[in-house]
Amino acid sequence: MKPSIKHNKLRNTGILFELLVRQITADVMENKQNSAAVRLMREFFNSKKELGKELVLYRAFFNVQNLSEQKAFELLKLITEQRKKLNQNLLNEQKYNLIKEIKNNFDLKEFFAVRVPSYKIYASIYKNFDVSINGLDEVHTIEELANSQFTIVEHLCGTTRNKEIKEHTDLSNVIRNQENDVRFLSYKILIEKFNQKYEGLNDKQKKLLQEYIYNTSNSSRLKTYIQAESMVLSKQIKDVSNKVEDKVVRIKLTEVVSQLKKMQTAQTIKENHMVAMLIAYEILKELKSL
Repeated sequence: MKPSIKHNKLRNTGILFELLVRQITADVMENKQNSAAVRLMREFFNSKKELGKELVLYRAFFNVQNLSEQKAFELLKLITEQRKKLNQNLLNEQKYNLIKEIKNNFDLKEFFAVRVPSYKIYASIYKNFDVSINGLDEVHTIEELANSQFTIVEHLCGTTRNKEIKEHTDLSNVIRNQENDVRFLSYKILIEKFNQKYEGLNDKQKKLLQEYIYNTSNSSRLKTYIQAESMVLSKQIKDVSNKVEDKVVRIKLTEVVSQLKKMQTAQTIKENHMVAMLIAYEILKELKSL
C-alpha cells in the first residue's frame, strides 16, 4: 500500500474554527449565557495567536473566487510561503491546548460529527501546509500532494464550488470578516429573525426545527430523534382520532399515523419527513383544540 499524506481533522485549523462557529450558533439558539465555544473562539483565534494567523491563511482561499489558473497557482504559492513563517512550536502548543479544551467541554464524537461543506478543500489545504513544513517522506506522495494542490486551484478557479459550498461560504464570510463582538451579535440577530419568522409554531414544532438545524449533518442523532418523536406523535394522534366522529376525517388520520410509523424504520431522514412531522404536529394541535 502506498504511503499517503495524512489529514488530521483534529489539527485542521479551518475545520476546528468551522465547528466552533456551528457550536456557537447552537448555543445561541439554546440561549446559553456562558458558551464555552465563544470563550475558546476568543482565546485561541485572536489575531495575536499563531492559530489566529493560520486561520487567516486558511480563509484566504475562500475570500477570492473565479481566478485564472495562473493566478490561482500564484496565490497558492504565496499563501504557502506565508505559512512557513509561522512559529510551528507555538502553533502546535496552541492546537494541543485547544483540542484539550474541546475534549473537556464537549462530547468529542458529537462535536466532530458535524459535516463541513468545504471539508475537501480544508483537507487539501492542511496537506499542502503540512508538506510545506515537513516535506515529503516518500516519492509516492508527490502525486497526492499534486492532487491536493489541484483541488485547491480548481476551487479558486470556481470549477468545484458546488451550490452547498457557495451558499455556506457566502453567508459565513459576511459574518466571519467582522470583529468578534460584531460576529457574535450577528448570530444573535439571525436567531431573532428565525424566531420572528416561525413565531406561529408551537414548542414541539420549534424543537423539531431546532434538532434539524443542529443535527442535519449528524444523521444518526437526527434519525434517533425523529424516530422517537414520530412514535409518540403517532400514538397521540391515534388516541385523539378515536374521539373523532367524522369517518372521512378518521380515515385521513389513520393515513397520517401510517406515515408516521414508516418514519420509525426509515434509514435516512429526508426533508419530506420533516414536513410530514410539522404537519402532523399541526393536525394534533387542531384536534386538541376541537
